[in-house]
Formats: sequence, C-alpha cells, structure tokens
Amino acid sequence: MKRSKKSISLIYLACAVITWLITREIVATIWAIAHLPQLVDWMISPSDIIAAVIALIGFVILLKNEKINIFTNEVITELAEVTWPKPKETVMSTGVVSVLVGICAGILFSFDMFWGLLIRIFYN
Repeated sequence: MKRSKKSISLIYLACAVITWLITREIVATIWAIAHLPQLVDWMISPSDIIAAVIALIGFVILLKNEKINIFTNEVITELAEVTWPKPKETVMSTGVVSVLVGICAGILFSFDMFWGLLIRIFYN
C-alpha cells in the first residue's frame, strides 16, 4: 500500500521542525559560550537563521533522496500492519509494570537498608 507523497512530506516537515528547534538551542548555547555579540536589533536571532537553514537543507535532502522515500514508505506500510493493543489492555499492562517496579524498588530499598545497617554495626 503506497502512501501519498503529501503524508510523507508532512513527516519530513515535522522532522525539519524538530531539527530546527534542537539546532536553535544548540546554536544559541554555543553563541553564548563563545561570547559572540548579541544582535538585539535583529528581528530574527542568528541562531534562528542558522537553525532554519540547517532544517531546510535537511528537509530538501529528505524530499529528494529516493532511497529515503522508499524506506519511509516501507516503514509506514509495516506500521499499518501492526496489531496495536486495545486501550484497556495497555492500561492493564501499565498497571502491572508499575506495581512490579514498585515491588522491585521496595526489595532494593530493603537490601540497601539491611546492608547499610550491617556496615554501621561492623565498621563503627
């Protein structure tokens, strides 16, 4: 089942937005660490411009690369065939995992307290 080019483009656009957000923070941090001048009179900060250019380049590369498009289409097709659990089943599984994590945490806490008590008895 082939997915439309529009839906794949939206996925790539979401990747570009995430890339822009992360790159903007990284560039802003590097800009501050390097003590580069803060250009407050600019409407758009240099970190936004640099991040937007990197995100745009990534978006164009994703759109133009045929191998990436084929791979993305195959991933979407495979995900459509996955049998997802029902919401009730997911909630029950989450509850079981939470209870077991709590039990394990209690056991580890008990061992830690016991060994701490032994250490205090023998070394104090």
